[in-house]
Amino acid sequence: MMFKQKRAALELSVGTIVILVLGVTMLIMGMVVTRSVMCGALGLTGEVNGKVRGELDKLFDSTEGEVACVGSGDAVKMIPGETNIVHCSIRATEKAQYKIEVASVGSTSSAISKETVQKWVVTKSAWEGQIAPGDFDSKKPVRLIIPNNAPEGNIQLQLKVYRNNELISTQDLDFELSRIGFVRSAAC
Repeated sequence: MMFKQKRAALELSVGTIVILVLGVTMLIMGMVVTRSVMCGALGLTGEVNGKVRGELDKLFDSTEGEVACVGSGDAVKMIPGETNIVHCSIRATEKAQYKIEVASVGSTSSAISKETVQKWVVTKSAWEGQIAPGDFDSKKPVRLIIPNNAPEGNIQLQLKVYRNNELISTQDLDFELSRIGFVRSAAC
């Protein structure tokens, strides 16, 4: 009789272990699938090049200018804690030397001073390059490193664009500092 009880206890513990292993495996697989689905859905916003190009094309269509920068229409979101890049595109009619420089910075938020925004701009010199007709690749003249603890609000940048050292355009750009959601920051 004592032998049957020990054998039953052993069978119960092996069965329990198998069920626990299967349960943990299913839990891990569920978490991996959920994470990949969530990050994939949230990552759709990360397709920067195609969307930037589309946005620049829309800006060109509405302004019909030689230079268009993201932020010159509606305010574009920038995320604290990341390197944020300002994209511009130039539609050159002939091969020329272009220069894009930051003329001024500002903020409409009382929590963000002009000096603070200047510290976030890590591009210290102007972007320069030779552009040929048909070269519609976006240029990245300004990079901003906004700290994670930055307050939410709006900032403005003014860019001056020169062609062969002649001022051809002034771009007033608006950006909104906005945090990414808790779900995305935790899941991805």
